[in-house]
Amino acid sequence: MNKKQKTINEKESKHEVTSLGEFSESAYLNYSMYVILDRALPSITDGLKPVQRRIIYAMDQLGLTSQSKFKKSARTIGDVLGKYHPHGDSACYEAMVMLAQGFSYNYPLVEGQGNWGTQDDPKSFAAMRYTESRLTKYSDLFLSDIEKNTVSWSKNFDGTLLEPKHLPSKIPNILINGSSGIAVGMSTDIPSHNIGEIIDATTHLIDKPKSSISDLLKIIKGPDFPTEGEIISKESDLNGIYNFGTGNIKLRATYFVEGKNIVIKSIPYQSHTTKIIEQIQDQIANKKIIFIDNISDDSDQEHPVRIIIRIKGRSHSVDDIMSHLFFSTDLEKNLRVNLNIIGTDNKPSVKNIREILTEWVKFRLHSVKNKLQWELDKIQERIHILEAYVKVYKYLDKIIKLIRTEDNPKKKIISLCKLTEKQYEAIINMRIRSLAKLQEESVLNELKKLKNEEKSITLLLSSSNRLKTYLKKELNEIKKDFGRSRKTSINNQDTHKSNEIKVSVSISDLTVIISKNGWIKFHKGHNVDITKLDFKTGDSYYQHLHIKSNNTLAFFDQHGMIYNMASDNYQVSRGQGEPLSKYFKLQDGTQMIGMVNISEKLSVLNCSSMGYGFICVHDEMFVKNKKGKKLINVKKSNAIKPINVDLDNDKYYVIITSENYMLIEKLSEIPIMPRGKGVKLINIPKTSDETIVYIGVLRQDQVLEFSYTSRKSRVMDHAVLQNYIMKRTRRGKKIEKKFLLEKGKTTYNIK
Repeated sequence: MNKKQKTINEKESKHEVTSLGEFSESAYLNYSMYVILDRALPSITDGLKPVQRRIIYAMDQLGLTSQSKFKKSARTIGDVLGKYHPHGDSACYEAMVMLAQGFSYNYPLVEGQGNWGTQDDPKSFAAMRYTESRLTKYSDLFLSDIEKNTVSWSKNFDGTLLEPKHLPSKIPNILINGSSGIAVGMSTDIPSHNIGEIIDATTHLIDKPKSSISDLLKIIKGPDFPTEGEIISKESDLNGIYNFGTGNIKLRATYFVEGKNIVIKSIPYQSHTTKIIEQIQDQIANKKIIFIDNISDDSDQEHPVRIIIRIKGRSHSVDDIMSHLFFSTDLEKNLRVNLNIIGTDNKPSVKNIREILTEWVKFRLHSVKNKLQWELDKIQERIHILEAYVKVYKYLDKIIKLIRTEDNPKKKIISLCKLTEKQYEAIINMRIRSLAKLQEESVLNELKKLKNEEKSITLLLSSSNRLKTYLKKELNEIKKDFGRSRKTSINNQDTHKSNEIKVSVSISDLTVIISKNGWIKFHKGHNVDITKLDFKTGDSYYQHLHIKSNNTLAFFDQHGMIYNMASDNYQVSRGQGEPLSKYFKLQDGTQMIGMVNISEKLSVLNCSSMGYGFICVHDEMFVKNKKGKKLINVKKSNAIKPINVDLDNDKYYVIITSENYMLIEKLSEIPIMPRGKGVKLINIPKTSDETIVYIGVLRQDQVLEFSYTSRKSRVMDHAVLQNYIMKRTRRGKKIEKKFLLEKGKTTYNIK
């Protein structure tokens, strides 16, 4: 028995005992850091994610330079996976495809032969066994000095090979090509820019390190996308993005008039012609517009985007028609910007434009210094050997005599010529033909040349100003080779108002009302007295919206599902309306928690009763089937009423729990996601039965009103609200007692 007990104890001693909570927290932290640092976010040094860096490096090692022949893409992917990137082949190949798409990157790093996708369908590329690839000339800027001690190295996943931690990029690629990715609890969306503007701003910062962001923005006009388009954001909005590292860019298509046709010649970045044409055709079919006779896609290789819109009649101007199409289709888009980058300290953070360029210049100066020091060391090594050769020619006859007569001539030759061990080995290994007179002249010429180079590099290394001049010259040469005019024009005029619908057919005002039990009714006009509405017994008012008769509505249920209702279903109601189950295929027990007008092109803040949430842009809220689609992963909780968010103006969100804890945080801290669980908007203890009772969005000039059933409402002003601003992962702060007059009966309003 004792022997058995001893065996059990020995086995137990080999295991570490820890609580499930501690283990889960540690494991998830390790996973999240791995995703952030090794998968999703780019480095400020070369602007690449790890998989992209590994692809470029592997292709270089395979000899697939811009001057080489093309090789099968499968050969490259096999090398990347087998040596550096132990992940799925399809994801790795897709990363390689993006590096080759001229409509995804301003300057592709991979040149492809075969089908690599189109702007209209980027994922229509052929399988890797069919395509061939090699590096582009632009990629030379990342690899040309990699062997000159310019980068740090680390072991690969199995410890058998070394791979570069970053590439010695000669340009701030992070801004030139941009990047996007979703990590754990954070994401990045960096737009591409014009290489000439970025280089000019960088050289300006090298000359004047104390330059302000406004100084740099006199040079950098704004993003420059590979698919052209026109930026219509206000100058103040663009300045805000570059000052704080986050914001939104409004981008729209460009067009010209050709006879009676409107020709769309470019569309917003990451928009697709097929979807735009479908959006317009749907409006024609539903008779929302009658001023368009036909629409066709005449895009080809010469014209990647050429959408022909044939106008019918003369009742509407081209400006009015385009104003309507900008409003109702993807001919205009909001692009999120989040300059979240892994810095040289290996930590992710959101940086402004000056911080990005300053940090990159520091990195590049360090790389240049290491490269020059490596070259100097090699030159000095060669000079050391050449000086030995010169001494050989001077004492040639004596050296030959010593070699022929002495058993061990080493010491006497070293003494005679004053040589080092290394020099002695070099002259002993000289070939006889190297002793010719012509060879002596060649050695002397090479020695003279190398000493001049040694002097030049030594001067460079001794002066930080000379190093900066060297870097500026290098950047200007790159600008000369790769610079080009802007593709994306910028219109800072007050054009955002043209997003309003100016043309349509039989557009009327409607008020839509839903009840708590899920019944819907429509009333003409916006002057509807909600207090006088009639509902079924046991039912009551829940929510209403003022809409136009051609708008599209989105409905949300407690299970996290979203449904759409098109305008052809809008009929002015008689009596108590109709159940929403008539329009949608709903699960048993489904309860509608809210509705929004998608046509307003506002984003929506979604939240679960457990306090997790995210922002969803209007593009992601379109649903084709009556079954709806899953939007929010609520698990064991329920979704709560969604909130419209104006990303341009709304600055904060307010969240309140059933235990009267309140927290206010910046909206920019909430990720934009197409669907999912989201992130914590407030920290509710796991052991608590607490739920979310209110969430709203707050502008800087607004206050929070507490309304009661039998008491006068009270207002929490700016000074008090400031006390509740804190990080979203915090518990929040208990609401002051003077606002808690009716438990469970208080309503909250942003004013």
